[in-house]
Amino acid sequence: MIEREQLEKIIIVGFGWVGQANALALVRMGYEVFYYDVASPKRHYADKYRALYENIKSLDTFLQEDGDNTWYIVCIGDRVSADGQQDISLIEKALESLRAARGKVILRSTILPKYLEKLFFHIYLPEFFHELNAVEECLNPFIFVLGAKVKIVEPEFIKQWEKRAYKIFRGTPEEASYI
Repeated sequence: MIEREQLEKIIIVGFGWVGQANALALVRMGYEVFYYDVASPKRHYADKYRALYENIKSLDTFLQEDGDNTWYIVCIGDRVSADGQQDISLIEKALESLRAARGKVILRSTILPKYLEKLFFHIYLPEFFHELNAVEECLNPFIFVLGAKVKIVEPEFIKQWEKRAYKIFRGTPEEASYI
């Protein structure tokens, strides 16, 4: 277990299936986790992780717990039209709202490569979760895929996820998206 003083503060932006899986996995790892969502979220994993939800604190604003050691994990989903067009407008809006943050931003969604260049984030972690086992897959990913725009000091939890992965890929955000 990591010493409490060394832990990053984590804020999940978007508390649906993916956001909750990440939050619950990080709480199990001993991290302080907060979440922000515009809606009152349904607890998707309450049957298995009811007690862990009590350790995830809700925020009134994105930047309420902002700091130099804060990591924002944006887990907002896209929408796909009947003709197959990806709408990432909600993701774009959330990422733009985080430009003023002192902390760093991780995009944890599935975005087509052509959209990534114009988005604001530091690290891209595409998600491949199956809803029923998402928390376990977050803790121990079969494949760990990371795309970074620039070289930065990564948070400890990313290093732990990478160590637990069976396969690892690192590259640009666009390359990560193709995986």
